[in-house]
Amino acid sequence: MHILAVRKAAIALMSLCLMTSKGFAGMSAELNTKEFNSVKFHTDNVIYEEALLDGRWVLTSWQVGAEKTTFCNPKPAFQLSVKPDPHNTIQDGYSQGWQWVSFNEVPSRGQTKEYVVELRSTIEPAILKIHTLLDDTAVITRWLEFTQHTGRPLGITELAVWSGSLWEHNPAVRWGHSIRWHVPWEGWFGWERLKPGRNTYLNDKGLVWDDPYFILHNEDKGEYFFGHLAWPQNFIYTIDNDDDGISFQMGPWAINELRVLDSGETVSSPPMHLGYTKGDFDEAVQAMHEHARRSVILKPPAGKEYRIECLAPEDRQGIFKGDNYNEDNVKEMVSVAAAAGMELFIVDGPTWAKGYGNWIAKETWFPNGLEPIRQHAHSKGVLFGLYAEPEGGRGDWTRSRGYQDPQLRIWFIRCNPDYPTDCFLNISKPEAAKYMEDEFAGVIDRYHLDLYRHDQNGCFGGDGSVTRRAGYIENDYWRYYDNLHGILKRIHARYPDMLLQQASGGGSRLEYATAAHWNEHFTSDRAWYPEVYRMAAGLSVYLPPEILVTPNGMCNKDGWPDLITAIRSAYGLGNTPMFFNMILPERMEEFEKDDLEDFQRYAKLYKEFIRPTLGQAKVYHHAPVNATGGVEDGDWLAMEFASPAKDKGWATIVRLNGNQGAADYQLRLKGIDVNQSYLITLDNDQKTETISGEELMIEGLEIALSNGQYSEFVTFIVE
Repeated sequence: MHILAVRKAAIALMSLCLMTSKGFAGMSAELNTKEFNSVKFHTDNVIYEEALLDGRWVLTSWQVGAEKTTFCNPKPAFQLSVKPDPHNTIQDGYSQGWQWVSFNEVPSRGQTKEYVVELRSTIEPAILKIHTLLDDTAVITRWLEFTQHTGRPLGITELAVWSGSLWEHNPAVRWGHSIRWHVPWEGWFGWERLKPGRNTYLNDKGLVWDDPYFILHNEDKGEYFFGHLAWPQNFIYTIDNDDDGISFQMGPWAINELRVLDSGETVSSPPMHLGYTKGDFDEAVQAMHEHARRSVILKPPAGKEYRIECLAPEDRQGIFKGDNYNEDNVKEMVSVAAAAGMELFIVDGPTWAKGYGNWIAKETWFPNGLEPIRQHAHSKGVLFGLYAEPEGGRGDWTRSRGYQDPQLRIWFIRCNPDYPTDCFLNISKPEAAKYMEDEFAGVIDRYHLDLYRHDQNGCFGGDGSVTRRAGYIENDYWRYYDNLHGILKRIHARYPDMLLQQASGGGSRLEYATAAHWNEHFTSDRAWYPEVYRMAAGLSVYLPPEILVTPNGMCNKDGWPDLITAIRSAYGLGNTPMFFNMILPERMEEFEKDDLEDFQRYAKLYKEFIRPTLGQAKVYHHAPVNATGGVEDGDWLAMEFASPAKDKGWATIVRLNGNQGAADYQLRLKGIDVNQSYLITLDNDQKTETISGEELMIEGLEIALSNGQYSEFVTFIVE
């Protein structure tokens, strides 16, 4: 761009700094070519604008409602660096040197609109397509598509899928993110004050128990930015707080090349999702939930949504061990679960099978296979699910079909030198990916499953495995997940009526790339009090809670609160309910009458009152997580769930410091209409009362727990 054009562009941007636009609704995009090429995106009440200035594609403005911020020193909207020569450490920065090619709307799925800006590089023969997806929420999805035509391989060394300015000046900003990465600290959300200078969050440890998201709260303006990278492995993001204001960049990370491209090859980056809201913390969270429900998550098959599940392994704290985990006893577990109101039974853990990589039922335990158990479950009106680990990560794989094949054996990677037979399958290699897909489909076909439960236990891993390509050292993660997600798309297309549930060493894959390919997500191998409730509050900040399953009761009884609280928590925290079989008796004749009635009563309440609202419920975080609190703050869990129409809802309250002595919590409901009156039911005493919405919101409900009580459950419905 000539210097005169640059000056004209700067003048045009400065004039935009003084302009204010009206709020709007809907979704669209507008191309403006008057002074320079720029695109303005509209979604819900957010306006976002980018432009090509001096060969850089830059972020120029944000607007939420009527308030607009135009950046007079705009920053690049992405970061891309490549190494043109594998033997040279010099990198070419592809954040500049771009020429305009085109702007188009392209076909998209569902209630969304997708737009593509195409740019051509003047540094090397290369094309960049910048994809933007709108779904009429306050969240925008962005990913990059890069094609190189240099006639030689190129290595991508750095990539920020999205970057740029968020706010001007130096506002007071709080930064919310995962504060622990260790097992089993899934969902461990917390806040800190954004420090001056560069604030960096780096996961360089491999597959661990944090997740690639951030929340920024501008306390001066009452605004939130909520970012989420759809990528399960190593990542980095930075939040800069300097003289130019607040800016960010976020993308995958590797020590070596992220990806090596042959000439003519095209690669798509992981998507990033960025929401912008004005209002309170709950509105920011709800916007992200609504976006995920519309544009990210894999919805369950019709008629199988949010079933009540029973998880029954032989390992861990299962009821039956060793040879006692057999056809007769597993059938009995199905019968007990069905009597308690459960609707889906999962034969869990790897030990039902002959061995790792040999997903055939043990003849000594199941001489007739698993078909009699499946048929028995169906006779009770219960769906049948099964667990397998075709990705590997633990156990002795040396006797598996894949390991016995010399051509496949080389793709089994040792996980831990202390356990020489433990390995995972490196599906970045096409041959290994094909083998895993065949194993995956074989389990489903062999056992005619209603639900397939998948685990992968090769956690940590650091920078992972690498492959030498054309002299470069390429990190395998990108190809690994391209292949895994391709497998899952084909499995879903082949078995559209089957539920897909994933676990990953507990819950080390709990982000949007994974959410897009599985219906349900196992949260953690830790299910004891009080951490399980703190985790539930944290995970539901960045994931819609109905896609999560938590094994309530998967611990010794001294790790539970009382039985009533465990049941309430399974049904009342917005998740798809899951019970670990240890919470149930071994046999029907051992079921205490009062316990059975409690299971049945809450199952009925869930099916009739709660489940119809799941998938659309608005989540309100009262405690410990809220606009200023993280999972470790305070001694109460209080979460509220309300229908979008504000005509019904429920709240679950649990004290997290034991049950000794009396304790009070003041619950001020949020998901209600101040102009309505509500019939309130307090479950402990089955006490009902009609109270105005205004009183419920301002004065609230006094939740009084007596000595020995852990929890209360509240329902409300418009009178």
